[in-house]
Amino acid sequence: MAAKKVYAVKKGKTTGIFHTWEACKASVDGCPGAEYRGFASVEEAQHYLGIYGDAVAEEKKDREVPAPDTLLAYVDGSYDDVLKKYAFGCVFILPNGRVYTEYGNGDNAQSLQHRNVTGEMLGAMYAVRTAMASGFQKVEIRYDYEGIEKWVTGVWRSKTELTIKYTQSMRQWGKSIGIFFMKVPAHANVYYNEMADKTAKAGLREGNGIPKVRPVEELRISSETGDVVL
Repeated sequence: MAAKKVYAVKKGKTTGIFHTWEACKASVDGCPGAEYRGFASVEEAQHYLGIYGDAVAEEKKDREVPAPDTLLAYVDGSYDDVLKKYAFGCVFILPNGRVYTEYGNGDNAQSLQHRNVTGEMLGAMYAVRTAMASGFQKVEIRYDYEGIEKWVTGVWRSKTELTIKYTQSMRQWGKSIGIFFMKVPAHANVYYNEMADKTAKAGLREGNGIPKVRPVEELRISSETGDVVL
């Protein structure tokens, strides 16, 4: 029998795919009626959670298409020490295959202390709020900074005012929408993650604060195809 490498939580304090038993246990302990299973592969875990529909492969990238009730979001953060600004970038992939992007920036003195991590948190928060505003039942957040998931699941303890606010907000929204996480390697030519990185960098210079949350189809469509504040 193959060793179980990942765990999928369908019902728990936080839902999603976890790569350690400790993280899974933190999500289901003390949650009546928790639903979870262990799997040998991420693909099997995804199938159990019902996150994905069909995927269409293209020559230069894998065109990922989520299930009809799911918004797929790649998020990233950036920071510029000269500009003294942080920024986030989001790439949203809809079930119909359309791709939208959004970015924003800020220069709050306290938030600057977290540099690009502030942008990472803002991107994840903005993705969840956008999914809720668009009427989706689930949102999957693809990220490359592990705190985005581990603060929410409790694997990492939130120690600062900003990370505490992030954790509390994500857990509260998780009562209204299914929030799923998946880590992707940074700077490893993961197509949409690289796009999120470029979007965040564009946000540093072209952004005008944190944009108002609105339905995803009102955002800028990619040629590639309540406010969140920290």
